[in-house]
Amino acid sequence: MARTGDPDRRPRSASGTAGAVAVVVNVVLLVGCAWLDLSTPAAVRDEAGLDPGVLGALVGLVVTTFGAIILSRAPGHRIGRVLIGFGTLWAVDGFAESWAAHGWTGGVPGTGAALWFYEWVGAFLLLGLPLLLTLYPDGRFLTGRWGVISRVGLGLAALLPVALLLAPVAALYPDPADVPPAVDVDAPALPLPAGVWIVVLTVARALTFVALLIPVAVVVVRQHRADGQDRTRLRWLWWAALICVLVVVVSLLVPGSTMAYLALVLAVTVTAASVTVGIVRPDLVDIDALLAGTLVSAAVAAVVIALDLALLAAGTALLGEQLDQRSVTVVVLIVAVVLYGPLRHWLGGWVRRLLVGRRADRYTVVSSLAQRLESSGGVDDQLPALAAAVAEAFKVTYVGVEVIRPGGESLLAEHGRAPAATTELPITYQGARIGRLLLPAQGFRALMSRRDQALLLDVVRQAAIAVRTATLARELQLSRERLVLGREEDRRRIRRDLHDGLGPVLGGVALRLDAAGNAIAADPDRGRRLVAQSRQDVTDALADVRRLVHGLRPPALDDFGLVAALEHQVEAASSALEVDLSAGDLGALPAAVEVAAFRIVAEALTNVVRHAGAQHCRVTLTRDEQALRIEVADDGHGIDPDVVAGVGLRSLRERADELGGQCEVRCPPAGGTVVRALLPIGEEGP
Repeated sequence: MARTGDPDRRPRSASGTAGAVAVVVNVVLLVGCAWLDLSTPAAVRDEAGLDPGVLGALVGLVVTTFGAIILSRAPGHRIGRVLIGFGTLWAVDGFAESWAAHGWTGGVPGTGAALWFYEWVGAFLLLGLPLLLTLYPDGRFLTGRWGVISRVGLGLAALLPVALLLAPVAALYPDPADVPPAVDVDAPALPLPAGVWIVVLTVARALTFVALLIPVAVVVVRQHRADGQDRTRLRWLWWAALICVLVVVVSLLVPGSTMAYLALVLAVTVTAASVTVGIVRPDLVDIDALLAGTLVSAAVAAVVIALDLALLAAGTALLGEQLDQRSVTVVVLIVAVVLYGPLRHWLGGWVRRLLVGRRADRYTVVSSLAQRLESSGGVDDQLPALAAAVAEAFKVTYVGVEVIRPGGESLLAEHGRAPAATTELPITYQGARIGRLLLPAQGFRALMSRRDQALLLDVVRQAAIAVRTATLARELQLSRERLVLGREEDRRRIRRDLHDGLGPVLGGVALRLDAAGNAIAADPDRGRRLVAQSRQDVTDALADVRRLVHGLRPPALDDFGLVAALEHQVEAASSALEVDLSAGDLGALPAAVEVAAFRIVAEALTNVVRHAGAQHCRVTLTRDEQALRIEVADDGHGIDPDVVAGVGLRSLRERADELGGQCEVRCPPAGGTVVRALLPIGEEGP
C-alpha cells in the first residue's frame, strides 16, 4: 500500500527545503565575494569607486536566513518569501559589485554586465522595505481603500528602479567623462530624448519619498485595526524602527564609510530579526517592556551626551587649553555616574506611564482601586469606580465591568465610550464565573501581556467580590424586609379571612342552631332546614380553613410526602403533554425546602403548559449533602430574549433566594427552556 504521508507536513518540508537552498546559495555568493574582494587591490577598488561586495552579500545572507526561518515555521508565508527574494537579490548585487571591481582593469569577462547589474538592477532593492511594511504581519494587503493605496505606493516605489533600468547611459550620465569605463551594456534602454528621461528620473526620485511614506501610514492603520497577536507583532516592527533610528543617528555622529556599513548591517539585521520573531514567536519577550526600555535608554543617553557636551563647551570657554584629555574623561565619567541612575529611573517611570499606564506598579494599582472603592457612596457607585480605576491604571479608553448576581441577573458599569470591538476577560472566583471584564480590542495601549492580565484579573476579582458581597448584603436586607412584610401581609390576610369570613359564618351557624332549637318542637321541618343550612355553612367554613392551611403549606406534603405530591402535579399536567418525573429517594428534607421545591416545580409546570408549546417535559430532583437540585426541561419554543420576566419567573427566583439558593432560567441553542434551582439543606441550610 502506498503511503501518502501527512498532507500538512509536505508544504512545511518543501518550504524548509526551499529556504535551506536559498541560504546555501547566499553562502556560496558570500564566499565568492570574499575571494574576489581579497584578490582585488584596494587601489583598483578606489579607482572604480566600488566598495567590497562582501558587505552586501553578508546583509543578503542575514535577510535570507531569517526568511528561511519564517518559511520553516510558517510554510508559504509571503513575508518569508519577500525576505528570501530580496536577501538573495542583495547577495547577487554584492557579488556583482565584487566582480566588477575585480575586472575593472580589464581582462575579466562579464565585468560590464556585472557593473550594469550593480548599478541598475540593484536599484530594485528599494522595493524591499515598502513591500515588507505593506504586507507585514500576515502577508496580505489591507482591505478596502487602503489596499488600493498600498498597491499604488508599491507602484510608485517601483517607478525609480524601472526608470533606471530603461534609461540609457547618456541620460544617467550627461557628462561622458562620468560614465564608468567598464560599462558596455545598454540593452534594455528605451530610445527616448534625453530631456524626457531627465524629467522622468526627476519625478521618479521625488515620488520615491512618497512611496516610502505610504507603507508607514499602512503600518499605522494596521496598528489601529489589529487585535490580539497581530498587535504584538506590530509592536516588534515599531521596536525595530526605533533601533534603526538610533543606528542612523549614531552613524551620522560617527562619520566614515565603515561605520555607515556597520549601521546598515545592524539596521537590516534588527529589522529582519524583529519581523521573524513577530511572526514565529511574538511572545518571546515582553515587547512592551523592551520597547519602553529601549526608549528610556536612548533618552538617557541623549540627555547625558548633551550635558557632557554642554559642560565641555563651558569648560573649554573658561579654561581653554588647560582642559586636557584626562580632565575631559573625568568630567564625562562624573556626569554619567551622577546622572545616569536617577535619570533612567525617572525617565523609565515616565515612559512606562505614558505607554502602558501604571500597570507596572502593582501597589499603586491596588491602592488606587482601594481608594476609589472606599470613596464610593454605595453599591451603585462601586462598579463605576472600579471601571474608572482600571481605565486610569492601565491607560485604556474603555472599561466595562459586569458582575453576575446570584439570581442570574447582571450589573454592568462602563467607563468611556464602548468601541466597535472589545476583548472579554472572565472574572472567576472559586472556579465559578462571577462576571466579565470588557476592554478595547484595538488601540495602542489595548495590548495586555500575561502579567498585565494576571494583575488586572487579580485586582478586578477582589473588587468584584467586594461589590458582589455588598450586593448580596443589600439583597439580603431587602429579602428580610420582604419576608417581614410578607409575614405581616399573611397575618393580616389570615386575620381578615378569620374575622370577615369564618367569624360571621360561625356566628350565623350559632344563630341558626338557636332558631332550630326553638322551632324543632312547633315546626320540625323548619328546624331540620335550619340545621341543614348550618351544616352547609360549617362545610363551607371548613373549605375556607383548608384554603388558608394550603396557602401556608400544601397539605399533600404532610399527607403523602414531596415525591408523591409532585407525582400528583405531574399527573395533572400530563393531560396537556408528556411529563417524566425522576426523583428517587430524597430522604428527609427541611419543611421550607419541601415547600419551595413543590412551589417551584408546580409553577414551572404551569408555565410549560401555558406558554411553552412543548410536547415533552422532564422533571428531575437530586440531592447531595449540601443541596437539593431541581431541573425542569421542556422541548418547547423557548423564551424570547426581549420578553420581560413575569410574576411566575420572578417568583421562582424569589423562592430560591429566600432559602439562600439559586434559580436560573435558560434557553439552550438546541431549543426549549430549562429551569434549574439549587436549594441549600443541612446545617448550612435554613
